[in-house]
Order: sequence, then C-alpha cells, then structure tokens
Amino acid sequence: MKSYLNKKFIVNDPDARIRKDDDLLAFEMENNKPRLIPQNSEINVTDSRILNDQVFVKADGFGWTAANNLKNKFLNETLATFEPVDGNQKGANAAWDSGNFLKQLTLFQVVGAGGRLDKFISSDIAEFYLGLVNAAEKAGVLLPLKSGFRTYPKQETLYNGFVKKLPGFNLAAKPGFSNHQDGYAYDFEISAYEGNARYDWLKAHGPAHGFVRTVNKEPWHWEYRPEVAKTGAYKTDRVKK
Repeated sequence: MKSYLNKKFIVNDPDARIRKDDDLLAFEMENNKPRLIPQNSEINVTDSRILNDQVFVKADGFGWTAANNLKNKFLNETLATFEPVDGNQKGANAAWDSGNFLKQLTLFQVVGAGGRLDKFISSDIAEFYLGLVNAAEKAGVLLPLKSGFRTYPKQETLYNGFVKKLPGFNLAAKPGFSNHQDGYAYDFEISAYEGNARYDWLKAHGPAHGFVRTVNKEPWHWEYRPEVAKTGAYKTDRVKK
C-alpha cells in the first residue's frame, strides 16, 4: 500500500536537489550546479525509497529528491508493507489483547513524528487511520505519530526497562497487555488538553473517523473504536480527564 499515490505534494524547500536514480547520495548536475525542483512546485510522487533512515521520493517529471523537501515532510505516508512470515505468537506481526494472542497482522510502515520510520499501523484499520490524519492535514492540523502498533519484543523491552528503572523508560504494561499491541491504538504528539490545536481537532472530529480516547490522563492516546464513536462520544466512560 502506498498512500501517497494519486495525491498532490508541494515542494517548499528552495534547495530541493534532484538525486541520481542509481545513487541517491549524489546529485543530478547542470552547468556545474545541482539541478533543483522549483520551490512551490506541485508534484505527484510515484515511488519512495529509504536510505540511511531517510526517505526519498520520486517526483513525477523531475526525479528523486529528499522527502524533507516537501511540505509536511511526507508525514503519515505509508512506505513498506510487512506481511506475517510465520505463526510466531510473540513475533513482529503478532497482535495481543489482555494477555491473549489474537492473530497475525499485516503492517504498514509510516513516517512518524520527527521523521521516525519505526512506526507501524495495522492494515485492518489503515483506511480509517489515513482518513483521520488526512482530514486533519487538510484542516491545517498535523497529527505526528509517536507510537503505533508495538511488537511483542518491543513491549517486552519497554516493560523490562520500566521494571528495572532504567533511564529513559516510563510506565509500561506487561507484554501482551499493552493497548498498542492489538493494532487499534495510536499515540499522537500531543501534550495538552483543550486549547491544544491537535487535541481540539481530534475531540471534534475523531469520532467521525471512528477514533476516541480510551486512557485516562493521556490526551495523546486515541483508538479506533467505532462502536463508541458512533454514539458521538469522543471518549470512553472510564476517561475522566
């Protein structure tokens, strides 16, 4: 799945250099100067590649350039697809809920907060996730993803770090018990409640896309729960603040 196909992007960097197709670390040259994509050009992206943890995109009619040259830096666009490769219930694609193994998920890699590439969404709800973030972007509100689907090994690392009180580790659920292991929970880069543009937008429009708050005192945590969202509520009953 490539979410960026059939979309328009704006090149807003005045120094958007065109890269060589066979060597993305080298520039296309003209008159001893790097060729550029004119600033404010509206482009279609036909392909993407990752090199050294950086995303490069193929701008139709121009060539390859860094995704950071685009307005909003390719945020929330899907890149690679990861299909289940085995039945390992504690593997990279295993979904869990309340200590119970659910099934194997197909995962889509997305460009997360700060350009991080270690963020994943479940293909089961990708349509609704992308509908949410794209609607927010059209309204001028960006929703950078800080934490999406978590693998069992990732949750195990977070839990062990928390138990051992290692630097940089916060409260974390036991592996198999985290909300982030079923493919429905997503943390956005939000640090406040009412008055925060991202929170206010989600509060007003999240339910229309099936997303609601489910964890008390975590304004950043939203889950795809259409059964709650269809009532018009933006949060579950257990969320008091």
